[in-house]
Amino acid sequence: MDSASNDLLVSSPSAAAVVGMASGGARKNPTLICTPIMADSADRMVILMAEAKSMGADLVEIRLDSLKDFNPNSDIKTLILHSPLPTLFTYRPMWEGGQYNGDEKPRLDALRLAMELGADYIDVELKVALEFNELLRGKKPGKCKLIVSSHNYENTPSVEELGNLVARIQAAGADIVKIATTALDISDVARILDLSWVRGD
Repeated sequence: MDSASNDLLVSSPSAAAVVGMASGGARKNPTLICTPIMADSADRMVILMAEAKSMGADLVEIRLDSLKDFNPNSDIKTLILHSPLPTLFTYRPMWEGGQYNGDEKPRLDALRLAMELGADYIDVELKVALEFNELLRGKKPGKCKLIVSSHNYENTPSVEELGNLVARIQAAGADIVKIATTALDISDVARILDLSWVRGD
């Protein structure tokens, strides 16, 4: 994949940006408001998605790791069918700050199923991105964009480290690069913003 066609999503507790990385430096996409949806049941998530739309959200991030008694086939179908907004599916493991604490195969299978059933975006962690791509066997639906994400809950790395991280995420097959860091002071926020603008040039 040509890295020039990727988007970059970077965030810290104080800053977030989505930058089109098309050649010529023009932003391909406006900034969108994404509302995370976390609930015990798919039915409750459907209610929260409608509320998110009424409050002005552009898309919803469906956190599958928050569901209790999760039935991938029926729950994902329900969520896609009843979502009034584009959907981003995340099934975050505990080792990356989420709630899922099980085997990787069922988790990645659920994300693959969401992709097959019509999700607009899927978020997978950099650590398992290559494994997820192998699971797809080259059959990624054209409609669905793959977000490959990296989360740092301790600090914000240097600009050089962040640049290297972006390159690793792009090499893992990302349509959209997502980096989330922890800002300890204003200079951390400046580095994140600097990275987003440099990558947008």
